Amino acid sequence: MEGCVFCQIVAGEIPAKKEYEDEEMIVIPDKSPSAPIHLLFISKNHGEEFHKVDREKLSRMLDRVRAKAIELGTPYRVGLNGMGATLVADHLHIHLLGRVARDRVM
Repeated sequence: MEGCVFCQIVAGEIPAKKEYEDEEMIVIPDKSPSAPIHLLFISKNHGEEFHKVDREKLSRMLDRVRAKAIELGTPYRVGLNGMGATLVADHLHIHLLGRVARDRVM
């Protein structure tokens, strides 16, 4: 969709380092991170919002978020932006924010 930054990233019009990609989503680092680790899981379909997206697709996206969080092995939080909640685009995306794990005493 014209003017949507996430659609432009998906189309390759705006360069981004893709951490992961499949037929439904791409995963990229946030260009203005709010944490040492800040990844965006972006739907490839414009107009999908949390309240509209197919439950199975959302489940697959969240499975990918969970797998990445486990892989990182760091404290983390997940945020999902809905309609009007973002300053960038009304386009389904999920934030994974993590920090460097503290040394654990055993």
